[in-house]
Amino acid sequence: MFLGGCIGTGGIHPRSTLLDASRLEPGAAVTGVPADGTWPANDWWTRWQDPQLDQWVKQAIAGQPSLRIAQARLDLAQAQAHIAGASRAPQLGAVADLGRERYPLYATPSPPGGYTVWSNEVGATLSYDLDFWGKHKAELSGALDVVHASRVESRGVQLALETAVVRAYIELSLQYDLLDAETVIAEQSRQTRDIVARRAAAGLATRLDLSQADAQVANEASQLEQTRRQIALLGHTLAALSGQGPGAGDAIARPRLALDVPIALPTRLPAELIGRRPDIIAQRWRVEAASEGITAAHAAFYPNIDLIATAGLTSATTFGGFFNFLNSDAIGHRVGAAISLPIFDGGRLQGQYGAAVAGYDAAVESYNQSVILAMQQVADQVVSLQSLATQQQQAEQAVASATAAHDLALQGYRSGITEFLNVIATEATLLRDRQQLAGIQARRLDSWALLMQAIGGGLEGGTDATPDAARPDGDRHAP
Repeated sequence: MFLGGCIGTGGIHPRSTLLDASRLEPGAAVTGVPADGTWPANDWWTRWQDPQLDQWVKQAIAGQPSLRIAQARLDLAQAQAHIAGASRAPQLGAVADLGRERYPLYATPSPPGGYTVWSNEVGATLSYDLDFWGKHKAELSGALDVVHASRVESRGVQLALETAVVRAYIELSLQYDLLDAETVIAEQSRQTRDIVARRAAAGLATRLDLSQADAQVANEASQLEQTRRQIALLGHTLAALSGQGPGAGDAIARPRLALDVPIALPTRLPAELIGRRPDIIAQRWRVEAASEGITAAHAAFYPNIDLIATAGLTSATTFGGFFNFLNSDAIGHRVGAAISLPIFDGGRLQGQYGAAVAGYDAAVESYNQSVILAMQQVADQVVSLQSLATQQQQAEQAVASATAAHDLALQGYRSGITEFLNVIATEATLLRDRQQLAGIQARRLDSWALLMQAIGGGLEGGTDATPDAARPDGDRHAP
């Protein structure tokens, strides 16, 4: 009781516990996917074999301000760790007070009363906090944990940027595919309009038929312009993501992506995911930092013991000049210990401890939320990929059927059995089906990119591995 003064923690303790990811049920969609045992590479997008995409991702990593912001946050965390570490080192300071001073005769006996003298003092103080209760050690450990978290968060920012570039590039590829089809459809609309105009002139079509054909030409021209606009805007998006002006997007050539979208997951996904996702790893380090905050706040309830040594030269004699203090008779020194013990502080220490515990609970729940969200994102993308694979098969069948119908219409037209309008109509259907197929293929690529982000984008454990791996005694304050 004496060591802890008169102040206690008031029964405050953490209420939140870390979620065990291995106990989360991944669901049938995830467990039903073949596990190839491998995690994605850092440059996972290169499997699509488009050098231009690789170039733009690298440019984004080099030029995007968001990454420099993340680096600045890391630098700030490292500087704060240096500040915390300084508290554990001996502190040495020096002071010099040199000046003339007149002592009042009526307030000070003579001498020195009534005299003006040189009052000089030069000294040094050496102090060292013994840190018996580990307060400064915990503060340093917590600051280093924040450094780990900030470093991993920088990787998370980079992964989000990589994914954004890849997704914009996939959308650009889709828009070019749509542009091809819409260009042909617009030309077909003009051909159809010409045929209807000739038939109307011959009395075989009405003015209503011609007006409808004119409207179709205008609609297709508008759609074509919208696609061109979308291509230009995506160029601006990629330029901005790479830290460049909009004009840089003008140089982007048409994407040439290999449609390679495997559906396979690494083994031991739920358990190992927590060591692969940057956001989860960062949250885990922040839990450990909050745990150290509890240790530091608890240590504040105990006495603080400092070793102090002072030495100096002091002179305030009536007779003598400025340099009178520079002799052996002016030397003084003191060695001792300073002990401070909190007794009553109006609840300040309890408030600080409660804040530290609340911060720990918040950090734990943020970590738990990140784990749950990560598993949901993985499952969502697996379901999407499986569904899109089925949709692609159906779309390919539709394209095959539309191709056969178009071939029959061409044969009939060449044989004089059907009109050219039938050829145009079947070709329009074929082009629409191809557009549908292109959209599904693009969504598969997009979903695969999101899956790569969901499983960590190639992040590997190292010096910033989770505290459980880097420091086995982590999470000491779990209830």
